[in-house]
Amino acid sequence: MKTASQVLPATFTYKTNNIQYSLREVNLTQDFHLLYKWMHEPHVIQQWQMDKPEIELRVYFERMCVDDHQRLYIVQINGRDVGYLEIYEAARDRLGLYYDADVNDLGWHILLGETDTVGQGHFRAVMRMMIYFIFEYSPAKKIVGEPDENVKSYGYVADEIAFEVQRKIKLPEKTAILYHCYKEKFYEKDLGK
Repeated sequence: MKTASQVLPATFTYKTNNIQYSLREVNLTQDFHLLYKWMHEPHVIQQWQMDKPEIELRVYFERMCVDDHQRLYIVQINGRDVGYLEIYEAARDRLGLYYDADVNDLGWHILLGETDTVGQGHFRAVMRMMIYFIFEYSPAKKIVGEPDENVKSYGYVADEIAFEVQRKIKLPEKTAILYHCYKEKFYEKDLGK
């Protein structure tokens, strides 16, 4: 039987304001050079803390690719690879230790790695694409996230995409803001525009 993350399609496309945003499943052989590059970008290091040597990072991503509680995607803007997305099953992830996770809750970790895409207004659309992707193709009724409290970009878009702050949680490497996005509230807010 497939897990909640395994039922997600390998690709997805979302169009808004004449820009095409897409997801495609990571192909580690093809994509490792991008992942390595992005993890070493200064704006990514601060949040992800994954600026590891090549061999260590390769082993990390190999483990991620075979872990059946998550799926890894490359984010594209108009066909160009620009970022990385992890979608994971929260109840089977360490986040499940910090809140009462439902078996169908899906969480995310996301980055825009190409520096020329950061601060250009793409983050909101990429987040909305990810939310539609999860709610349309999984049994999730709630999406969860736990970005570092020092990363302000989520706070700027949270209300617009129905991400509700639950509380701060202390993880070993960071103090995070726990967000919940409920399917019904997201559709009500997004389709009501």
